[in-house]
Amino acid sequence: MVLLRTFTTFSKASGLQMSKGKSNVYFNGVPPEVRADIVQVSGCIEGTLPFKYLGVPIKPSKLTIKDYQPLIDKVLERIRMLGTKKLSYTGRLVLVKAVFKSLHTYWASIFILPKGVIAKIEAICRNFLWCGSSEYFKTPTVAWDKICTGKRQGGLGLKNEVIWNKAAIGKLLWWIHAHPNKLWVQWIHSIYLRGTAWDSYQCPNAASWTWKKVCRLKLEMQPAYSQNEWSSCPGKEYSIAKGYAWLHHSIPDIEWHHQVWNKWIVPKHSIIAWMYHHRGLNTKDKLFRLNIANDNLCCICGNEEETLQHLFFKCQYSKAVMALICDWTGYSLPETRDQDWRGNARLSRLKVGIINSILNAVTYHIWRQRNGSRHELQIQAPAGCLKLIQFEVRAKIQQQCKGTMSRRDRSWLEKLM
Repeated sequence: MVLLRTFTTFSKASGLQMSKGKSNVYFNGVPPEVRADIVQVSGCIEGTLPFKYLGVPIKPSKLTIKDYQPLIDKVLERIRMLGTKKLSYTGRLVLVKAVFKSLHTYWASIFILPKGVIAKIEAICRNFLWCGSSEYFKTPTVAWDKICTGKRQGGLGLKNEVIWNKAAIGKLLWWIHAHPNKLWVQWIHSIYLRGTAWDSYQCPNAASWTWKKVCRLKLEMQPAYSQNEWSSCPGKEYSIAKGYAWLHHSIPDIEWHHQVWNKWIVPKHSIIAWMYHHRGLNTKDKLFRLNIANDNLCCICGNEEETLQHLFFKCQYSKAVMALICDWTGYSLPETRDQDWRGNARLSRLKVGIINSILNAVTYHIWRQRNGSRHELQIQAPAGCLKLIQFEVRAKIQQQCKGTMSRRDRSWLEKLM
């Protein structure tokens, strides 16, 4: 009756009417005669548990892995719907971030997801990123834990599923602590806390699995609070991003992140350069050790063992391309990809960014030429490879080159264009 009066008051205030034919009432532990009276008075239909609300399952007992199957099915459906096998690594990464993670984030902010469910979601995302399919075709070249770190820390900016789920549930912990007037928080105080302070509350052994997980997470996150405030943002509301950063702990920045990620670099070039720094490119020396290739000779020159150091840039073909690049830029660039090409030169940020873009473009196109030589027995002349590099770098420069610049930088850019 209290709920019905509340609905009536809301209706009078807003002008909105409850559709009784589309509304259900659910019971648990209520005698049949009381159920019949409530259904008759409310005019609603009696529903059965479990049911779905806003796309997620609602049931009185703990959700099983089978109950999370709609989440997994939605992720798989998105993969089948997007004909994505022809996408580059960059395109797949964007879809993983924008589509699949949005589905997971919604569920993770509501439930504590079981490890089995998170493992399935990670497997789908991992297989899609490397193969363009939900099925497993080849071994990932870089560990998933490394991928799930920030770009400055050597990853691809994906979130760790387990830690993100904890950070999302941490927002509920904050509400219990800071917002006692919320209706569901009052219910928590009435059923569980019963006058006990939240900071000193101890979870009983007879509590449900979900409540035990929540209380365990409270103990894990207690060191992040200082004088009853979230330490990273005192005086402000808790945010999932802040909680994730604290739970993930601080990872030092890597030295080469600025060489791979900046606005001047074509995204597909960045991914290959990132794989290079993680030794994730499957060169012949690696394939030969795994008994996948018949020999370990370079696919381009065929004279020496194909290693990353040989391919970038000690191979005769790579040296020829780099010589053309040096003539084009007017700078002496490194003999190997790991060398710092700047030396003692004092260059502007614009020149540093564009030369890094050129080096990544060289890495990408030499890798493409190597793959073309291995799989299609075709390879372009160094001059043809240079034209491809120039075309893509110039297009990126035209896209990003806005605003004022020094006369020296402008003169150098005019020569490149």
